[in-house]
Amino acid sequence: MAVCVLLAFWAVQASPGWAQTVSHRILRVVNDQPISSYDVDSRLSFVSTTSRTPLSGDARERIRSQIIETLIDEELQNQEAARLSIEVEDAEIQAAVSRIESQNNMQPGQLIQMLTSRNIDANTLVDQIRATLAWRKVVSQRLRSQVTIGEDDIDIYLQNLQEKGGTEYLLGEIFIAANTPAELPRARATAERLLQDMRQGAPFPEMARQFSQAPTAGAGGDTGWVKPEQLETQVAEAVKNLQPGQVSPPIGVSDGYYLIALRDARTFGPDGEQETVYDIRRVFLAYPPGAGQRQQRDTLIRLARARPSLNSCADMTRFATQAGDPQNGDMGKLSAAQIPDGLRPIITNLTPGQVSQLLRLQDGGLLLMLCGRETRSRGLPTRDEVRENLLQREADIIARRYMRELRQDAIIQTIEERT
Repeated sequence: MAVCVLLAFWAVQASPGWAQTVSHRILRVVNDQPISSYDVDSRLSFVSTTSRTPLSGDARERIRSQIIETLIDEELQNQEAARLSIEVEDAEIQAAVSRIESQNNMQPGQLIQMLTSRNIDANTLVDQIRATLAWRKVVSQRLRSQVTIGEDDIDIYLQNLQEKGGTEYLLGEIFIAANTPAELPRARATAERLLQDMRQGAPFPEMARQFSQAPTAGAGGDTGWVKPEQLETQVAEAVKNLQPGQVSPPIGVSDGYYLIALRDARTFGPDGEQETVYDIRRVFLAYPPGAGQRQQRDTLIRLARARPSLNSCADMTRFATQAGDPQNGDMGKLSAAQIPDGLRPIITNLTPGQVSQLLRLQDGGLLLMLCGRETRSRGLPTRDEVRENLLQREADIIARRYMRELRQDAIIQTIEERT
C-alpha cells in the first residue's frame, strides 16, 4: 500500500502543466513552484482527521490560512534541500510512517488504509514527511559547519548546574510566525483557535506537527530539557506559572506567538537533580465482568462507605488486601513523572495521611492516600545528555534564522482566489 502511495506521489509530481481546474486553482507560487487549492484542501482534511478537530466557518478559514503558510515553508525547505543535493530516500519515508503507526498503536499499513477509507489523499502525508526529513538534513548540514560543542562547553554547563542550581523544563512548543508586524493579529487568532481545539481534546503533539512553524514541529513540538535562560524572556516568564500538563495562553514575541505545554520540570542543587518521590497507597475495586449500572453503583457505594474509616496507610493496605486489590494497595514510591497524568494533580495536592475523593474510573472505583513524600538526588545529567541538549538548542536557533532567510529571499506570489 505504502509503495503504491509513493508511486502515486511521483506520478502527481511528474504531471506536466499547471492546469487550473475548479478543484486545482493555484493559490501561491513559491519561486516558480505552485501551491494549489487541492494541496490546501487535502491538508485541511488530513489535519481535521488526525487532530480529531472538526473544521467549519471562521475556524476553517483561520486554519486554512495557516496551512497555506505551512505549505509555503515546506516548499521552501524542499527547494533548499534540492539546491544542496540533499535527498530523502523512500525507506526513510516508510520508516517515518511506521513510527507514526507504532506511536498510535496501529498495525503496519493501517495509517494509509485509514486515510484512504476517509477519502483523504495519502500523498499529503508523504509530502509532509518528505519536507520534515529534508529540512532536518538541511539544518544538520549547516549545524555541522557552524556549531561545535566542545568538552569545555559541557564542563561550563555542568559547573553552572552545580554552583547555581536552578530549574530545567521539558516543554512542547507550537510557534505561529508573523512574517510582518501586520500579521501578528492573524498569528494570535490562529494560536487562540489551536488552544481552544486542544482544550476540546485535540492532542498537542499532532497540532504541533500540523501547524507549528518552529523547528521542533516534526517532533511534535518536543524541545527537550531547557533552562529559562535558553528561552525568550516572555516564554520563560510564562513557563514559570505553568504546572505539568498545562498549556499556556498565546505568548506574544516579536515575530509571532507561542503556545507552550509544560510536560515536566526538574530542579538541580549541588548534588544534582532534586526529585520528589511520593509514597502512595490505593484501594481499587474493579467492576464485576459484564457489570451493569446497578452493579457498578454498588461497587462505588462500597468504596464510599469505607472511605471514612480509612485513616492511615495501614488501613488502606488492610482494606485493599481484604477487597482483593491485586497490588494489595501499595503503588510504591513514584516520582511525579511516573504517576499517570490523570492522577498526578490529585496525588501531588494531597497531604500525608489524606485520602482522596472517590474516583470513578472506566473499569472500577479508586481511592488514593499519600503516605509521605521525600526529596532525593538523582545526580547530574550525563555529558552525552548535555551535548545533545546544547546541540538541540543551537539547531533550533539556526533553523529559525535559516527559515527567515529563505522567506526573505523567496519570490512568493499570491494568486487571487475565485469563488
